[in-house]
Amino acid sequence: MKGFCAVLFSAAVAAAVMGSPVAAAPRNSVIASGPEMTSDDSALRLPDPHKELRQLSKNLKLKRDQRAGVSSILQERKREIRLLLDIESLSQEYRDTLATKVIKDSDAQIETLLRSKQKRKFDKELARDHETH
Repeated sequence: MKGFCAVLFSAAVAAAVMGSPVAAAPRNSVIASGPEMTSDDSALRLPDPHKELRQLSKNLKLKRDQRAGVSSILQERKREIRLLLDIESLSQEYRDTLATKVIKDSDAQIETLLRSKQKRKFDKELARDHETH
């Protein structure tokens, strides 16, 4: 169940903020497919919130109302990260700091929608993924 939201965005943001294009990656990666790529993304493609939602829905067995809430959070996170990456006047270090905050805040928002068992599983996977990166 690796590759939860924060890890996916962390890798994408790190690549973008450090100026490294993300070219190709395995299945649970930061690469989105197809129409997700726009000319503004150049070589970087942020994870598709719909794919992330499907993964979270499957792994955490989200109910319909939870899926709707998580979907909104993931869409907003993607929008905020995109805006952040567009601000060229910010230093790379500061963009990375802000992106990390956006990720942590959105993870906290997702947690508020989860039942206790789901939350434990989500936290456990985030911690495991954080240790490996």
